[in-house]
Amino acid sequence: MVDLITLLGGGIGAARLWCGIAEIAEEPLTFVVNTADDLWLHGLRICPDLDTVLYALSGRQDTERGWGVADETFRCMSELGGLGEQTWFQLGDRDLATHLLRTGMLKSGRTLSEATSRLAAGMGVHHRVLPMTDEEVTTFVRVATGETMHYQEFLVRRGARDEVAAASYRGIADARPAAGVLEAIERSRLAILGPSNPVASVGPVLALPGVRDALRTTAAQVIAVTPVVSGVPIADPGEAGRARSRAALLAQRGLRHSAAGVASMYRDVCDLFVVDEADAGETVEIAEMGIRTATMPTLVNTPQDGVSLARRVLEVSAGAEVLAVT
Repeated sequence: MVDLITLLGGGIGAARLWCGIAEIAEEPLTFVVNTADDLWLHGLRICPDLDTVLYALSGRQDTERGWGVADETFRCMSELGGLGEQTWFQLGDRDLATHLLRTGMLKSGRTLSEATSRLAAGMGVHHRVLPMTDEEVTTFVRVATGETMHYQEFLVRRGARDEVAAASYRGIADARPAAGVLEAIERSRLAILGPSNPVASVGPVLALPGVRDALRTTAAQVIAVTPVVSGVPIADPGEAGRARSRAALLAQRGLRHSAAGVASMYRDVCDLFVVDEADAGETVEIAEMGIRTATMPTLVNTPQDGVSLARRVLEVSAGAEVLAVT
């Protein structure tokens, strides 16, 4: 075990905390990012979670939307729409440079890890960012009507408004963790899960052969951060859609959309679960799963919120302030 922190998951919620950790942590960081959201679109390989993390860490992210690049334009999308192409998944003009470079490298025989490393270097990201795997793994959702669709179509095109009958990670059985993933988990003093959708963003990472075993056996403390906060009105349409997605995917597993519901998915790998102070009443249920808990404000609306949450999580990991510990 060395002074290394490994962060696993992906998406907007994780990126907000991870940027805070990157700002204050003294240790080297390794980010293991979900790739089961990835898709081919307009001939390009799109990696939503990887791109969100890269843009956030490099300071390029549109912080108001939480995705894409700041000061973006969408002229290419407008032209594609005029040509009769589908434009439900918006790709900005600056964003397209990322997808063009990545796709070119993949089609020339380079791995997703190599393409990600090249993009990170080009964006000035000095931490190690790894895709969870170099193989193609895809989350598919079957809705109550019987239709099966890519997760991004469920989330973005349909607004996560369908009842979910099943979700699966196609290709996961034949995939291997990317080089460096298992080693990072094994060598870390701390591993952090999320805060991400437990089924769509953390679930695929944990489903990769060897990852759960590595988290079970590592000497690192494994901390998960809740993506769910009860009783908070959600005005932003994107945030509302992501909340509906979490709720629908948890429901198809027979779980409540709650901190305890999320914690139950990590009970075999998690040492400590961070709960928002609004959900402090759930700590007893989580403790009964054999998981210690810490309560703190977890909502991140500004970069400073991300730094504050990061500082609290790192303090908890160091044993400086563990609340409701059992």
